[in-house]
Amino acid sequence: MILGAAATLLTGGVTAAPASAGSGACDIKPYGLIGDYWHTMGGEDGFFGCPTSHEYGLPNRSGRRQDFANGQIAWSPDQGAKMIVAAYGARIGGKPVVVFRWGPTDPFHYDYFKIAVRSDHPAHNVTWTVRNQPRTRGRFVVHPPGNVNRGGSLGRYSFAVLGCDDKLTGDTCRQGWSIRVTADA
Repeated sequence: MILGAAATLLTGGVTAAPASAGSGACDIKPYGLIGDYWHTMGGEDGFFGCPTSHEYGLPNRSGRRQDFANGQIAWSPDQGAKMIVAAYGARIGGKPVVVFRWGPTDPFHYDYFKIAVRSDHPAHNVTWTVRNQPRTRGRFVVHPPGNVNRGGSLGRYSFAVLGCDDKLTGDTCRQGWSIRVTADA
């Protein structure tokens, strides 16, 4: 529990509009690995909705990020050639949550992951250690506190992931933190 906001690992139960071929109503068409991921997650009718920006590079980082109506998707190749990190708002049991997903980290395989969560709620800025995920991917869900802010949302949350290995002489996290992605609850 994080001062009124719980974070849980997700194995199911997240709802969004059903995936379909869509009407092609998005003015911007995602492409490449980000576009493939977006299509896999339902495209314009899925968790992310339509893109609100074109893909863009990040200063002093490998990879690219793209903004969507309901979150962000980024390609973060320093953590794996096809590594995608994504955050989106969703509902579980009718309550708003923010979902963070990552992977695949191939060719890297990790013993555990650290997830840095940052939010509009300073007390919720926490780094979690997650050990019960597959070694190349995972999902993490934040349950924001129930007070709606002036903008009508429960707040903005951003995430980055770091893959680490247990070593007798000290743990190693060689590939560094992923690109950060953000979504509103």
